[in-house]
Amino acid sequence: MQDLQLQQRIREGDDAAFAELYAGYRQGVYLYCTRFLSDRPAAEDIFQEVFLNLLERVRGGNEIENVQAYLLRSARNRCLNVIRDRKYPKDVDELAEFLPGGEDVVVGEYENLESALQELPAVNREALLLCEYQGYSYDEIAQMTEVPVTTVRKRIFRARQRLRQILSPGTNRTMEQ
Repeated sequence: MQDLQLQQRIREGDDAAFAELYAGYRQGVYLYCTRFLSDRPAAEDIFQEVFLNLLERVRGGNEIENVQAYLLRSARNRCLNVIRDRKYPKDVDELAEFLPGGEDVVVGEYENLESALQELPAVNREALLLCEYQGYSYDEIAQMTEVPVTTVRKRIFRARQRLRQILSPGTNRTMEQ
């Protein structure tokens, strides 16, 4: 309800209301963008575009019921566009500690983790990052990515399974999931 009130104040010209909305969501959106892309300047550009787009939509009279989902969905789409258009890799070097069974995977201090994550389909990689690194629940991820919760579960399961295959010693890296 508070977000809807802030949006109404923004439509009335209250700049402090946008600052309050921005303060509430900036950290989560910024972390999402910087973790999804390994290119900090590109992530910062997307971060700014997402909030400018939100401001324009609200000032234009649109009411956004779930601001967090809207911002993350917008950031996701823009990040995927950057990856598709420019082939930026994701910065996921810190994800190793969150992998299930990670202690059993021996790959020289996880030096190959980032390249292994690059081998995952983008939708599976994204679901894994949102769950394990960002800490979102399956329900939240389903809402952000606009897919059923069962699809989110499958994507995360497949991502974990494929990473275990890739990172296990003696793995055939040409196997596809």
